[in-house]
Amino acid sequence: MVNTSQKNLTAVIFLTMFLTACGGGGGDSDNKSNSATPPAAIPNETATDEPSGQNDDIASDNDAKAALIANNTFSLARTGCGLGGLSVDPALVNIATQHAKYIKYVFANSTPTVFSAHYENQIEDIANVTGRNNPFFKGLSFTDRLIQANYRNVQYGVMENIAQSAYYSSVGNIIGSDIVADAMAKSLLAAPYHLRSLMLPGSSLTGTGMVTYKPYQKDKANNQGYVLVNHSAVMEESKDKKVEGIFTYPCQGVSGTVTALYNETPSPVEGTGRDLRNDPIGQPIYINMPSAQTIELSNIKFHDVQRNIDVPTELLDYGQDPHKNTVNELPANEAFILPITDNLKSCNIASKKNKNCGLHGNSEYRVSFDVLVDNSTLENKQFTFKTGTVNY
Repeated sequence: MVNTSQKNLTAVIFLTMFLTACGGGGGDSDNKSNSATPPAAIPNETATDEPSGQNDDIASDNDAKAALIANNTFSLARTGCGLGGLSVDPALVNIATQHAKYIKYVFANSTPTVFSAHYENQIEDIANVTGRNNPFFKGLSFTDRLIQANYRNVQYGVMENIAQSAYYSSVGNIIGSDIVADAMAKSLLAAPYHLRSLMLPGSSLTGTGMVTYKPYQKDKANNQGYVLVNHSAVMEESKDKKVEGIFTYPCQGVSGTVTALYNETPSPVEGTGRDLRNDPIGQPIYINMPSAQTIELSNIKFHDVQRNIDVPTELLDYGQDPHKNTVNELPANEAFILPITDNLKSCNIASKKNKNCGLHGNSEYRVSFDVLVDNSTLENKQFTFKTGTVNY
């Protein structure tokens, strides 16, 4: 795999949650599609993706192998840290795949300047491929699509996570969707607001749609687009599942995480002036204590075992949440430790030498912190985890 291929695989990720059982609603504000622009290629011909017919089987375009890889990545991440696993729900697969095909149709036939991945609204400058003019339209919002499908578990909580990648290879070596699905899933597990939605104790079902497309007016031989839509749901039988004590992800023994977070909507660093695309942070640490009303972290240490250095961190919790009073507001019993990796110079390809690529690849990190529980009890947590190869 050539280096130019690696650096153009970063996923753009979006989150929405529909949590009726928790008294909330789902949605995010309009988002610009900020995927990395591939190096210039000579336009060849306009890509199109027309449905084969009005009765087209919803799942027929889904890459089942790639979708299974994503499902397994999410499920194993949960069980490895003490939560219940996820079973595939064919109904969720259909809803997710239909929406993935909607997004695919948009990007195969236009170059949106503004696009909110969770919505199927008509956009003025690309009206011919959005809203009801898109043959895969099923409903304006995630909620609408769940209701239209008569999804049975809506009342208990359903989450939607979306990742999109644009890939370029100067020599036409297109990466398989199974490899991309694994990378996308691990990127979602490094994005704080997506990570917490994937680690709800009560979730027990999942369904993923994974489709590919040829980006609009790009050379087909050298360019490929990927869309992953994952839905997870809580069932009546699992809605009361709890986790005892302090839950973290990563946790003791986790390996193969990404090294860097390059974007997330909503942004965990909103208001700080940090541009994650140019100055990423390392794999965040999610802390949750469901049995507590409040937690307060202190004495945080994030140690690179191999290099014997401490990595600076910032704390994202209820006290400094940039998304207070929104659907993405963090509760007072959850927090994230964000590794600040500006000085690590962790990139290991020539084109990014001495630049920030998050944590070092294939390296062990020891994390420790104190937790003040409900302003009364002090507990300590320590574990080690290992990153995978450097992601770009």
